[in-house]
Amino acid sequence: MKEESGMNEDEYGTLLMRPLDAEPDATARIDVAKAMRNGLRARRVRTWSTGAAVTTGLAVAVTSGILVLRPHPASLPPPLPADPGVPAACTAAELPLGTATSAAVNGGDPTGSVLVGETEPVAGGDGDVLVWRDGKLAEHVTYTGPRVSMGDINTAGIAVGATTEGTVMPYVLHDGTVTRLKGAGNAAAINEAGLIAGDAETNQGEGVPQRWASWTAEPEAMPMPPGYTAGTAWDVTEDGTIITSLYGGDLNGMFLWHQDGTVEAVRSPQPEKGDEKVYVEPRAYHYGWIYAEVRMLLEPSARQSPAALNPRMFRYDPSSRTWEKLLDEVTAAQIPGPHRKADWFIQGEPAVYVGKEVMSLPRLEKYPDDSFGVAFISENARIAAGSNLSGVAAERPVQPIIWRCR
Repeated sequence: MKEESGMNEDEYGTLLMRPLDAEPDATARIDVAKAMRNGLRARRVRTWSTGAAVTTGLAVAVTSGILVLRPHPASLPPPLPADPGVPAACTAAELPLGTATSAAVNGGDPTGSVLVGETEPVAGGDGDVLVWRDGKLAEHVTYTGPRVSMGDINTAGIAVGATTEGTVMPYVLHDGTVTRLKGAGNAAAINEAGLIAGDAETNQGEGVPQRWASWTAEPEAMPMPPGYTAGTAWDVTEDGTIITSLYGGDLNGMFLWHQDGTVEAVRSPQPEKGDEKVYVEPRAYHYGWIYAEVRMLLEPSARQSPAALNPRMFRYDPSSRTWEKLLDEVTAAQIPGPHRKADWFIQGEPAVYVGKEVMSLPRLEKYPDDSFGVAFISENARIAAGSNLSGVAAERPVQPIIWRCR
């Protein structure tokens, strides 16, 4: 990248780290996928054409290309998922690196017992896969092939990810070995049953959500509702539901791809003003809720894009089809997820959502002036993990961190 632009190493480093030039307690928005994982190896980012959100009051299912309306049952909706209690206190500690000099955490299993990451996350080095169990380094997996970043792992120690440069190809870590998944594209998330969610790039350069029944299976493409041509898979629940965004022309919306193959359109939150258009981008599934960034277009115009809109944070309960508004400031708390690390941001005072509350995490005492990115939180909110990102600007190795809460 820097060679193509004519920048030297110093100039490129200054440009890359400019978002970190802030007071230590300030929130800094940064493309962490570039700063951490890829460094000088920026992963391609798809640009989607977006427009009006799905606003129907009924859920819609798609089976073999046929739309089926799914009204709410006549009985009362199920109760909302119970949130875990917010821990009273957390402590920060370094995760061991073994023989590596720099590493980052990318994801973990629902309990927080198993974490996955990579060595040399910024630039250079071998880019090996690291697995921690109960805070101890359990595996340092080397392999021959293109650099791969593992973004999610289950309790069995099966991790999934994709290449970080060139044509995107899906990979899996199993039994101490990194191998290619069948097909092409990105493997984003895996659940405890071994179901893998991801997306495949089409000949037109767009993506279509896909899934693998296991790490040995062939990929299966998501059936697309009429009018939608592309999409992204964000996360997968334990019942096998894959959370996606779908796009096509002026259409944009969140959809649930269920285990039985049906595709359900999610009604967007009600606009705050009657003439607003609403855009929804899911981020991750935690505590029984889908956390999403919602943008509302105050003055609809073909020249305005969702990226320019004022975002708010919401969450959605798929069982009762209930939306809850969280905060207007999307950078107030992290929503760690297994897929889009470019949506991480760094904070001098790191904080994460626990249910609808915000839990503050302490800085690592060894790095009192650093800012941190949080890549993972367990479903009981007792384990979180991340890295000291602004250490890069100080020319220090990236250090993986675990927060233990009680």
